[in-house]
Amino acid sequence: MTNWPEPRDIVRTGNFPYVFKIEEDFVYESGWQIDQHFASQWLDISTNGTITIKANETGYAWDGCTPKWSVLNLVIIGTPDGHIDYRTMKPFCFYASLVHDALYQYLDSVPVSKKDIDLLFLEMLGDFKLRKLYYFFVKHFGGRGVVQRGF
Repeated sequence: MTNWPEPRDIVRTGNFPYVFKIEEDFVYESGWQIDQHFASQWLDISTNGTITIKANETGYAWDGCTPKWSVLNLVIIGTPDGHIDYRTMKPFCFYASLVHDALYQYLDSVPVSKKDIDLLFLEMLGDFKLRKLYYFFVKHFGGRGVVQRGF
């Protein structure tokens, strides 16, 4: 058994649905240069900034842009993930929210600052029209109360 960092405990009350799932690893070149390789069950960051979200055997599931709630298992309400981007055939926020959620899952132990994680989210939103508004909210409200080691 590998001695990986554990995802931080997130206290969630209510019905928060996962809406997306990847079945294969997702790799993104962040351009970060970090001193130490980070490896965990769901996330890997190389020293040259290559981020890998691991699907593992069960797939990696996340809720997209938050908050979201399921109402009677009939409809999901909350922050929209954008319409389908014709270039990827995924919602505009799909990949940005995937990487951001995985990094935030380990926010207390990743060797990257919250500021850099949030800026990467903004970059990955590309030409999404509401990117600056979404960035504002993750910058000011995301990860509240989490203490990062070394930052």
